[in-house]
Amino acid sequence: MVVSRPPDALALAEAMVHEFQHSKLGALLHLFPLLQDDGAEIHYAPWRPDPRHTTGLLHGAYAFTGVTGFWRDRLAEAEAGGGADPGTGADSGADAASAGFHFALRRLQTRLVVRTLLTRGELTPVGTRLLHGLAATLDGWLREPVAPATAARARAAAVSHQVEWRLRNLRCDEPERAALLAAYRAGDAAPPAGAHRPVLAGKPGPWSDPRARLYRDPPRTPAGADAQLVAGDPGTARALYAETLRRSPADAHALSGWLLAQAALDPAHRRLLRRPERLAALAPGTPEELREAAAWLAVP
Repeated sequence: MVVSRPPDALALAEAMVHEFQHSKLGALLHLFPLLQDDGAEIHYAPWRPDPRHTTGLLHGAYAFTGVTGFWRDRLAEAEAGGGADPGTGADSGADAASAGFHFALRRLQTRLVVRTLLTRGELTPVGTRLLHGLAATLDGWLREPVAPATAARARAAAVSHQVEWRLRNLRCDEPERAALLAAYRAGDAAPPAGAHRPVLAGKPGPWSDPRARLYRDPPRTPAGADAQLVAGDPGTARALYAETLRRSPADAHALSGWLLAQAALDPAHRRLLRRPERLAALAPGTPEELREAAAWLAVP
């Protein structure tokens, strides 16, 4: 096994669990066919910046089920620690918060991928049995308690990644885009979001997820739009994202952040998070146009 140099022992342990899971699944795939894969890279994987084919999704689901279990064990150890370690100075409270965040985030994301495979993957009987086993494990873990504030940050991080991923990787097809523009300009109701399927926007460039790092380790003194959003000030965050969009209307990170802030301020806008590419299709050029277009799409 070859892995890049990790920053610390915990990261090395996580990487080893991850890679061992890949090795186990690889051995299983040598024994049994688990799915039929047409090779189409169209599926959302929460740990990737780009779309994946179903074999890649399966590897990710199996690997991250192991990673989720790893963080579950670390959370249990930290909660049993009861204070700072006099030898190392490590704070078990901080360890519990970090492990709790990773556990809460990965169980959500991995269960989503398992659901995708069960509903959209062409599984063999053995593959179906394997995925049902993963689902049962993850469903049990989803019922386990995590500190409410930590669980909320994990949910927010999961939504944030998915919204930005969609803006970077998907677009409305031409019939949907034309229908949206025509209805918007005419002042008619928006066409239903389920009437069309999005298409791939082309090969995306590399991108990181800085908001996820902030959700994991919230800054004590928020600075910048992402930090304000994570700190619970969506109004300030929205204004800062709007300034970025005024300069760069196609900035997917700023647009996703603006949408997240707007949804926090007005729950009616949460429906836009499911298909944010519909807002991008209207190509609002200014923050004022953006707010008008979002309000139009938010009407039930």
